[in-house]
Parts: sequence; structure tokens; C-alpha cells
Amino acid sequence: MPATRRWVIGRGLLGSAVADAGRDDVFSASIAWSDPRRALEDLEGALEAFALDADAIAPTWEIYWCAGKGVTSTSREHLQDEVDVFAGFVDLLLRQDGLNLAHGRLFVASSVGGVYAGRTDPPFTESTPPAPLTPYGDAKLQMEQVVRAASEASPLRTLVGRITNLYGPGQDLSKGQGLLSVIVSSYVTGRPTSVYVPLDTLRDYLYADDCAAMVTTAMRRLGGEDPGTSRTKIFGSMTPASIGAVIGEASRIRRVRAPIVAGQGDASGQASDLRVRSEVWTDIDGLARTTLAEGMSALYRAQLRHAMVNGTPAAR
Repeated sequence: MPATRRWVIGRGLLGSAVADAGRDDVFSASIAWSDPRRALEDLEGALEAFALDADAIAPTWEIYWCAGKGVTSTSREHLQDEVDVFAGFVDLLLRQDGLNLAHGRLFVASSVGGVYAGRTDPPFTESTPPAPLTPYGDAKLQMEQVVRAASEASPLRTLVGRITNLYGPGQDLSKGQGLLSVIVSSYVTGRPTSVYVPLDTLRDYLYADDCAAMVTTAMRRLGGEDPGTSRTKIFGSMTPASIGAVIGEASRIRRVRAPIVAGQGDASGQASDLRVRSEVWTDIDGLARTTLAEGMSALYRAQLRHAMVNGTPAAR
């Protein structure tokens, strides 16, 4: 019998990795995300099923909120819909009679890039005051506030994960995020990649599987805290790399110059230096074990397999 029942909400890059991490059984439910009203109705029904399931199967439970399509360029209206759905879900959770809140833990994925975009004094830590520049950053802070308020009002333990630049096989390139995935895709397809920010821009790149291991470990650690505790932790590799270094690494791995085009676009809302240094549960940071070279090689193999399976011609 598993010790913990888990529900991972959102099966994008992070959600899929979290669902695959650990041995505990994972609850799943279909949510109509395209309609905020229907999404909340689906979440309410799923929560009732999860409550019955968790009570029957395991003494403790965890919910991971990894949902969301928003990026830095997403409209404020759309992002507010995501915040409202999340806040509505947390309200349902607090009122769910079938779950003992003292036995549960709730995680929400936030963003280093969104929260600290306006700061100019890196490296940023959990004690660095947030300074968002976009509706995306504002939305992430609202969601953080929702979970902290939940812990203040109940015995529910909560964890806010401020995550650096996540990457890995399976990243949704249509969201306009994931520079590493886009660069690797240019090798596979032969289509040039445009870079709109200076090559000395610093980012902290974190492999999705490593992030999942860190998050699930932190959630177990949270279980030893007092009921009603809320923690905020930065999840990153703690090893910054410039965009120029990433391009150079890609060229070294493939032994061919990266097909990069220096574009001209709007990079507003994005900081030039997003170095971080976590001050919370720092031993967990050692789980970020995948080097940039290893991660980019894994990306290339995955994208090449996908191209072959789907009949997409790969560049030579």
C-alpha cells in the first residue's frame, strides 16, 4: 500500500516529470482547460473522487499544481482566468470534507523569471523582494499568495516552487518558450532559430526530471513541518549559463555551427541576469545532476526520434 496518494494537475513538461517521479500511484482526471467555468467544474468533480480515493488508499496525500499555458507574452485577461481557476480550486480544497487537510500537502509551480524580472541585484534568493514586470509575473505572485493564505487559514501544508528555466524532451514549442528545445529543433529540422536578446543574457537551465526529483523530495520534507506551514523554495541548477554559451555548447555537441539568426524583437519583461541562489533546504539542490551537455544531448535524441516517427525530415 502506498504511503502517499498523489494528484498531479497539468501534464506539461513539469507535470509529466512529477507524475513519473517516485513509486506512489498517481491520480488523474480530465479537465476542460479551454473553458474556465468547465475547468473548475471538472476540478470539483475530480477533487471529490480524489478525496474518496485518497481516504481509502493512503494516510497522506499530495496535490501538485503544474497547470497553466501562460507565458510572459500572454494577455492579462487570460492569465487572470488561470489565477481564478486556481483560486477556485484551492477554495474547493479547503472546503472538501472528505480530505483531512492536516494530512495533505499542496504544491504550486511559480516562476523565477516572472517573479524577479524587475530585479537588478542577482543572485536572487527566496528572501529577495519580488519585482514582476509583466502580467505573467503578477499572476504567479497572486497564485503564491493564494496558497500561503490557505496555510494561514487551515492545517494544510503548502509549497511554492519558484522554478528557473525548465527544459527537457517533450517541451511544448508552441508556447514560445524553451530556448534550448528551439535551438535543438533547428538542428533536427534545419530551420534557423532567431534569438531576440543579447547573447550575454544569463539564465539558470534546469532539466525537467531533475526538477521533479527536487520538488517531490521537498514535498516529502514539507510533511515533517508543522500543520499550516507554507514554504517557498527556488528550484534551479544554481549554475547559470549565457545564451552564447548555450549556442556554443550546441555547436560543440553537434560539431556543426548552430543555425542562429540574430533577430530584432521585444524582450521587455525579461531580465538580462537571472542568477539564483536558494537559501531553503539547500541539500535538495544537489539533485540537479544533469549537465547542460547531457540535457541537450537528450533533447536532440528525443526530437530526432519524434521526427523519424512522425515522418518529419531531419536535417543532415
